[in-house]
Amino acid sequence: MKKIYKLFGIFSLIVIGISTIIYINYDVANLNNIFEDRYSVSVLDDKDEIIGVYLNKDEQWHLKGTENIPEKLKISVLNFEDKNFYSHNGVDFLAIIRSLKNNIIYKKRNGASTITMQVAKISNPKKRSYLNKYVEIIQSFKIENNFSKDEILLMYLNNAPYGGNIVGYKTASYLYFQKKPEELTWAESSLLAVLPNSPSLMNIEKNRDKLIEKRNFLLKKLYEKNYISETQYKLSLREPIPNKRYNFKNLAPHLVRRVIDNNKDIIIHSTINTELQQKLEKTTKDYSEFLKTQGIKNLSVLVVDNNTYEVKGYIGSQDFYDFENNGQVDGVVAKRSPGSVLKPFLYGKAIDEGLIVPQSKVPDIPIYFSNFSPQNANKKYYGIIEIQDALIKSLNTPFVQLLKEYGEDKFFYFLKDVLGFQDNDYSRYGLSLILGTKELSVEDIATLYCGLGNYGNFKSLKYLQNEKKEKGRQLLTSGVSYLTLKTIKNLERPGLQNIYKSKYPISWKTGTSYGKRDGWAAGVNPNWTVVVWVGNFTGETNPNLTGVFSAGNLLFDIFKFLPNNQENFKIPEKDLIKIKIDDETGYRLKYDLPYKIVDFPRDAKPLKASPYYKKIFVNDKGEEIDSRNEDFIFRKEKIILNYPIEVINYFIRENIDTSKIFNSKIEKKSIKFIYPNENLKITIPKDFDGEKELIIKIANIKNQKIYWYFDKNYIGLDNIKEKRFKVNLGKHQIVIVSENGEIEKVNFEVIKK
Repeated sequence: MKKIYKLFGIFSLIVIGISTIIYINYDVANLNNIFEDRYSVSVLDDKDEIIGVYLNKDEQWHLKGTENIPEKLKISVLNFEDKNFYSHNGVDFLAIIRSLKNNIIYKKRNGASTITMQVAKISNPKKRSYLNKYVEIIQSFKIENNFSKDEILLMYLNNAPYGGNIVGYKTASYLYFQKKPEELTWAESSLLAVLPNSPSLMNIEKNRDKLIEKRNFLLKKLYEKNYISETQYKLSLREPIPNKRYNFKNLAPHLVRRVIDNNKDIIIHSTINTELQQKLEKTTKDYSEFLKTQGIKNLSVLVVDNNTYEVKGYIGSQDFYDFENNGQVDGVVAKRSPGSVLKPFLYGKAIDEGLIVPQSKVPDIPIYFSNFSPQNANKKYYGIIEIQDALIKSLNTPFVQLLKEYGEDKFFYFLKDVLGFQDNDYSRYGLSLILGTKELSVEDIATLYCGLGNYGNFKSLKYLQNEKKEKGRQLLTSGVSYLTLKTIKNLERPGLQNIYKSKYPISWKTGTSYGKRDGWAAGVNPNWTVVVWVGNFTGETNPNLTGVFSAGNLLFDIFKFLPNNQENFKIPEKDLIKIKIDDETGYRLKYDLPYKIVDFPRDAKPLKASPYYKKIFVNDKGEEIDSRNEDFIFRKEKIILNYPIEVINYFIRENIDTSKIFNSKIEKKSIKFIYPNENLKITIPKDFDGEKELIIKIANIKNQKIYWYFDKNYIGLDNIKEKRFKVNLGKHQIVIVSENGEIEKVNFEVIKK
């Protein structure tokens, strides 16, 4: 007997030792990490509804549930799997004894695993055996000592198999019933309780009768224990089980991919609004079919809530699964030429700088800047035009001249301040910056227009709900933002959209890049910013493509279904003051002239005086005189308009009435070089060896005979305004002399690139 006790003691010590080793070596602290690594990444909308899910590394759909376990599911699972869960310490020894008895005596295999033991098994699956069951028992003790019962139950439900590649109760709830777990009925909860018991043998597609039988067995138990009433029991028995598995929603796939790539979280809370996104996807997909008939294959759209700077709608392409037309490219972040959509911001910055007001007149004529000669898109010019009309008509030459006056470096760094791009070399773009040579994305343009819609307060756009709140930067005065929004509200809309102009008040601007590669439309009202880009991701040109029609029509289609889309911007009265401007040219009133009163930003720099007026002295014949004239003692002061000679020259060439802007009795200077400019360096290709033909352009407002001299050599006499010269590399000078004795000269140099 002593020997038996001794052997039993040794055996017990061995068992205790093995148990201790198993207990100590089981890394329970890493249990959550083990499960965390298995979950599918999911993206939720602004109401925490799923909009996208990725398969995990094992090609499974495996959502993580973080909310409280629904009571119906909890009761169903405990009554089916482990009724003593809250009373045992991880192991139900009575169940084990009962299972051993059935296995040995009746050759009947019954499980005795508690929920805690199943968590141990799921964390490190092994072949079914008595030894492995023993290991699970020891591991269960440690799990119980380190986690609460509710934590253990959630671990089990989050990682239980539900058939096929469906893992976790939350996944099963969505893919079998298309609803959140808290919305499950008693019948549905019971079905999810019994499925993990043998998911490989029973699922909704095979052995359905056995599955229903097990579910009904559980329902009966719940009824007998008074968890459900008789009525609930009878109704639950009649509920059918699903006849197919569903799919997860797949909304805003470009954004889903983007936030998953840039996040390490398992559950990502986006700012997307599902209802709006669904409407947006349908509208853009339908519209893309029309664009394809025009040879335009791609589009991108961003919709931003101006109140929160949150992105509510995101269209990366016409269709994520349009592989033939590069549908997986995310056009929201792709850099493209923005055309004219930057003009409102230069307009606003120039007003804040005191250079203009909306009513200020500026030249609109063919001009030359070094080797850059901008043209209006329609090849038409107005001679002189109010800057607000130049913005409405999207004229290029007035805005290139305005950029030159404001400073391309200052405007470049304003854009950089808002958008945070890495580029520092404004000289790469020069004056063509305002025409779209600096490539920007749909996201960039939306950031700019959202800031404008917030009265000049610029912030980064938000894609995630948990992003830190940004204070924002006031980079345009609220007064000038309102004046800019008021101006671009008057843009002519395409086609039938003008009918809805009063119903859907929108401040908007379009842009078409050089070569018709990109069409843009950006619109803003107090609540929403919408930016549309259309074109081809491959970059080819298309004669059918324009910002106004190709992108503009879609812009207004989108605004029609946005909520709160009929509001107007409120006048920021405390941020605007009244100033006097001269009636003719639209600048600060300096002389005693007819004037009008206009709004001006309170925080802007003082408006400059008109560059087109000057004070002169005249005799009794109305001729200009100076102190050398014998009649100077009888002089009279006179304020006259003094438009640039090149403007007068354009009016004369185009047979436009000049009576208001030109007085031949007073105007002395009547000839001027238009091109080339003084000290211009004209670059030619490196492999150029011969002569270059150069077209010289002059203003000759009195149509006088002109004597031409090239490099001090007399060329001839005529009254033409353009003359061709053949020039070689090096420095050159051209001199012109009018028949009344005026002399103008220009120096330039021809160099190799």
